Amino acid sequence: MSDRTILYISPQIPYPLDVGIRIRIFNLLSAYARLGKVRLVFFYRKEEELAGMEALKPYCDSFHPVSCRTRYEERFFMHPPWRRRLEQAVTRMPLNLRLLFSAEMQRIVEDLAPSADIVHVSRLQLAPYIEPLVNKGPTRRRFVLDLDDLETVIKWRELKLHPPGGWKRNAWDYLDLLRLWFYQRKALRLFDRVFVCSEKDRVRLGQGRNVVVVPNGANVPEAIVPDESDGRTLLYLGTLSYPPNRDGLFFFLNEIFPRIRKEVAGARLLIVGKSPPAEIAGLHDGKTIWVEGNVPSVETYYRQSTVSIVPLRMGGGTRLKILEAFAMGRPVVSTSVGCEGLRVANGEQLLISDDPIAFAASCVDLLKNPLLREGLVLRARKLVERDYTWKAVQALVENRSRELLEKGP
Repeated sequence: MSDRTILYISPQIPYPLDVGIRIRIFNLLSAYARLGKVRLVFFYRKEEELAGMEALKPYCDSFHPVSCRTRYEERFFMHPPWRRRLEQAVTRMPLNLRLLFSAEMQRIVEDLAPSADIVHVSRLQLAPYIEPLVNKGPTRRRFVLDLDDLETVIKWRELKLHPPGGWKRNAWDYLDLLRLWFYQRKALRLFDRVFVCSEKDRVRLGQGRNVVVVPNGANVPEAIVPDESDGRTLLYLGTLSYPPNRDGLFFFLNEIFPRIRKEVAGARLLIVGKSPPAEIAGLHDGKTIWVEGNVPSVETYYRQSTVSIVPLRMGGGTRLKILEAFAMGRPVVSTSVGCEGLRVANGEQLLISDDPIAFAASCVDLLKNPLLREGLVLRARKLVERDYTWKAVQALVENRSRELLEKGP
């Protein structure tokens, strides 16, 4: 390890590795640990989350947790509606970035930054904490922003799919989207390097010279997970409290699954993921639909599944769940949004369908055709082994960081 110091600012502690953002943060943090000492600053909601620091000790020199209760969010919602609207009208800062701001986090960042060689910021919502540092003028520190999701894309798709009721609410939400877009453009100028998950996201950001692709990855087992399914089981995996995942699940249940059930007798759905809200947990009937939340390992459920589905209509970045299914050896049916940014093609590594009828037909084809499943699995596994291992991603981050430190901004 060198004498370099990396200040890593995260929206949450990256352990346990049970959701996509934690998995990505953990793997980028692991890459930085090979460069020097990592000081991890992060938000936490509950005291029990801090137990994750024990597992992160091999990668971090120090920990600096900040309670979410110190954020502006709680105080904002104590105000009467008229005052909240007034504050929204006069500020240029996007609402979600303003709500997440913490004076305590700002103080810690400003205390630790002077000794850092690299200040790494995870996600746009934490970018405001480095603005005072950048505004002080030229420095030896290098600033890196990781945009694993593009907040503007997520917000735009959400407004198109689920427009808020009434013209006033529409106006407020689109105004905030405009603020978010302008702040995203501003952030690109604040950082020496901006990481995105795909070439498509790089194009969306204008292909600036400081924008580089650092893809998501997967841990690839030596062999694919054995298929112990009944030949008629679909797997839906993801953080179930995350709005795009919730939307995708109910889109599948309402418009796709009934069509599959008509064609495949006894077809069933496994819903597996962290923090299932009551409306999803209540779907469990033990016959057609199983809901399993906060499981210690997903391998058991991959063994039981025949096909993995990703019926997303919202969201940004790239889907770790697809790369994981490729690595585990399960065929995938996805929407074009679900597999966006990955170097895949319909009929090669997976099946892609956006129309509910076509999506259902793709699932039926895979459930009934073992040879089709086998071909997709073979090609998908080769792709993830070649382009999407976390080991390769970590090497890329390490090389990009050394290059940044040597050449400067």
